[in-house]
Amino acid sequence: MFRYQFYKRFRYGLLCLIWMSISVFHGGAADQLSLSRDEAILLAFKSNRPLRIVSLEVARAKSKLRWSGRLDNPELELSGSGDGIGLDEDESVYEIAISQRFPLTSRLKDEKHLRRHQVILADAEIAERRRELAGEVDVAIVQLLSTRRKITLQGELVTLNNKIVGFLKGRAKVGEASILDVTQATISGRTLEQQVKTLETQEKQQTIALNRILGVEAGTSITLVNRIDLPGKRPDEEHNAGDILSRRPDHVLALAKIDEADAAVALENAKRWEDVSVKLFLEREKAVDDPNGLERNTFAGVGISIPLPLRNKNQNGIETAQINRKAAEKGVDAAQFQIRSEYEAAYQQRIDTWELARSASGELLDLAENNLEEFRKAQQQGQASLLQVQQAQEQVLQLKNASLDLTTQYHLAAAKLRKAIGAYPGLDTAISRK
Repeated sequence: MFRYQFYKRFRYGLLCLIWMSISVFHGGAADQLSLSRDEAILLAFKSNRPLRIVSLEVARAKSKLRWSGRLDNPELELSGSGDGIGLDEDESVYEIAISQRFPLTSRLKDEKHLRRHQVILADAEIAERRRELAGEVDVAIVQLLSTRRKITLQGELVTLNNKIVGFLKGRAKVGEASILDVTQATISGRTLEQQVKTLETQEKQQTIALNRILGVEAGTSITLVNRIDLPGKRPDEEHNAGDILSRRPDHVLALAKIDEADAAVALENAKRWEDVSVKLFLEREKAVDDPNGLERNTFAGVGISIPLPLRNKNQNGIETAQINRKAAEKGVDAAQFQIRSEYEAAYQQRIDTWELARSASGELLDLAENNLEEFRKAQQQGQASLLQVQQAQEQVLQLKNASLDLTTQYHLAAAKLRKAIGAYPGLDTAISRK
């Protein structure tokens, strides 16, 4: 009986635990976030998993700096010999020695200097990865906002079509409209509803993709406070090339590679001379000394070993470091050219897409909307057919979607320009070159 009661309580407790776990899981999946684009970028900097992994490179570089510039471990030498296989007069020699290698050059200092520049490189690489991540967040948000706006537009047309269907059904009951018109309007409405469902599916996928970039759970609901409107004024503000270069982590990275290459050349030159080995030893000797016989004696001394750079002068290491130095110089020129090209292309693209979007959302769209309203009124008065109303409705939808697509292209171009400039919050590019 006791075992049965224990089993029931255990099973009940296990079921409660499972239910609580499921509740906690679903509760976490229902989290909600309200973010602006800048807040989303800062969240990605904090929570993006791949970025966290890359950030460990800085810790790795600092660890190498911390333990660089140290002497090699000393060596303990023990030796002993006897004449057991010779005259066997009980003669023997025992020696204990400690040897330490010391550099003749500034190798240890140069190694420390090189590690410092590698820390700066790691910081710049993390900043560049952040810039790339911020650009991904910007684009993902623009695409999501565009899809949500399309859903709203399609929903407005679905509502308008439902009103037309309701009106036709009322007219059909009194014989003033054909049942074929009602069917045609119903089919048109179902088509619009299917398009809305397709867009809603696309929105879910884009939200999941954005959550992945931000580093939050896939089921998190995100409310974006930004809008995807077209600015009324032509964006023609230019940016100073020097300011852009100072904000771009990849340019800072290219400059830092020159400093690293200089430090590497100095280190390889310091390796032309190998380390000197200094040896301190203590020797105990037992030998036959005529006419006194077997005697003991103790010796202490210092030894030094100096390798001569006659054949190997580290020519390969020096030459490789010098080639890397030239490559670093060319890398700066390539980075500057790439940055200027990216900025010029993005700047012009933003202007072009603004002009196209402005023309698409102006007088032509207003005319089409007024035309639809007039046809709808005329159809209610029996002066226009349903087909004319539907054609006007489709025309408005096409123009609105075209305007939205061009507005989206403008915002994508603006995001591309922002990435080219590197104007993101929390992007630390103030990396000093030491």
